[in-house]
Amino acid sequence: MDTKEEPKPDTTSSKDDNLLAATAKGASYLILLQFLSRMLTFSLNQIVLRYISKETFGIASVNLELLSSTILFISREGFRSALIRSSKNQQSIINLAYIPTLFGLVTTLVTCAYYLSTITEEQSAQFPHYRLAVILYGAASFLELLVEPLFILALNQLYFQLRVTVEGVAVILRCLITFGLTLHFAGNEQLSILAFAIAQFAFGLTMMVGYLGFFLYKEKAIQKLLPQKITDDEKKSSYWFDKSLLNLGITMTKQSFLKHILTEGDKMLISVLCSMQDRGIYAFVVNYGSLIVRILFQPLEETGRTFFSKLLLSAQDDRKRRANEQTAANVLLILIKFHVLLGLVFICFATNYTSTLIDLLVGKKWSVGEGNAPGVLAMYCVYVPFMGINGITEGFVQAVASKNDLTRLSYFMVLFSVCFMASGFVSMHLLELGATGLILANMVNLAIRICYSWHYIRRYLSHVALSVRQWSPHVATLSSFVLAYFVTHWSKTFIGWYTLEEKALHVAVGGVCFILVSLVM
Repeated sequence: MDTKEEPKPDTTSSKDDNLLAATAKGASYLILLQFLSRMLTFSLNQIVLRYISKETFGIASVNLELLSSTILFISREGFRSALIRSSKNQQSIINLAYIPTLFGLVTTLVTCAYYLSTITEEQSAQFPHYRLAVILYGAASFLELLVEPLFILALNQLYFQLRVTVEGVAVILRCLITFGLTLHFAGNEQLSILAFAIAQFAFGLTMMVGYLGFFLYKEKAIQKLLPQKITDDEKKSSYWFDKSLLNLGITMTKQSFLKHILTEGDKMLISVLCSMQDRGIYAFVVNYGSLIVRILFQPLEETGRTFFSKLLLSAQDDRKRRANEQTAANVLLILIKFHVLLGLVFICFATNYTSTLIDLLVGKKWSVGEGNAPGVLAMYCVYVPFMGINGITEGFVQAVASKNDLTRLSYFMVLFSVCFMASGFVSMHLLELGATGLILANMVNLAIRICYSWHYIRRYLSHVALSVRQWSPHVATLSSFVLAYFVTHWSKTFIGWYTLEEKALHVAVGGVCFILVSLVM
């Protein structure tokens, strides 16, 4: 009697489904963590800023954060990128994961020594505990690097919830300690820098204790978490490090140097060319601007990149390809026009309400004090559309560019960085524009990058008629925005914003103007 063989379950498909489910769940955890941590940090910062000076905030948010990011990024970014995508056995990954820890010890000592040697007499007089703060930030970074092997192991085993739990607790503790110590040190500016340093050390200590405690509880034996020599029975040899992974990690670490300069170039420039007060104002403005970028621009950029890659790289025949190119061009223009309209809202409305916003959130110290924080925030509002348009156009290039195109783009990124540094030197050092000069330098940098991306897009979509003039909204819409700017500027000047009654009337004028502009659009 014939018997039919039962079909075997597709284990590969099942594994892929499990991986996809775990990754999707992990991504949702991480998005939630980012949103909650940023909103908590932002909210508490509004209270903290009432009790500290611009100089203190500048030292903490520019100098000391740059110290921490330099140590962590250079030490671990290359090997982390290489190891989290590796399918090698667990011991190979653990062995290599200790390299960032050892390298981090050297990076921490060298970076902290450099910072300590560059502290000026003026900084020492104003912040006598600045040296201790540098040491605490360095120690906090190294505590994170001590458990880097466990972090990599957790990522490889898809323990996303562990990261969210540990990092979430660490962020909450850092915020609460900063807030509590700032209130405790209120009135003593010399001690205020320690509030940030002690909180950062608590963050690093929490990260270390959290990961170490979890794996000691899970593995029961610390020996499983330590480097061990690996024996290859087939080749009858033993080794400590997998050569291919080691070389990949070294290569990516070299690239991380350039990436770090590109990412943190603005902080490097302002820490060298500007006063402590200018650093504080710039950090204060970026604290507001980063919310727009993280909450609105990044999702649009990532969604657009996914859409363009799937639409333009999937077409098989010329007819379908040309139809898809037209669709992509239409969507791209819609997104750019959206950013232009959003930019006009920031330029024509927000620039005249920065003083009102700052005064409501953090008080007169920042709204009418030295350094012109409202003026710098107004310039940042002008910078907003540059960020939005650059994100969309660069996202298109990254979605469809070939490997050679991306390699060429990396070379151009070096050129863009040189242009940024040069424009920053001119605007901040020669013209002495301070934090405003740095924002102008960023605008020059992004304008050049937008030109490059748009040139690439026009070549790629060669069958579609594209022009910069297509970015512009209708003449009536532009006219209404210009008129709204002059009306709200008049309101700011003649109605004022100093008292609560003046603020209410000034905001009401802006609300009416916005409704009228919306009707025109």
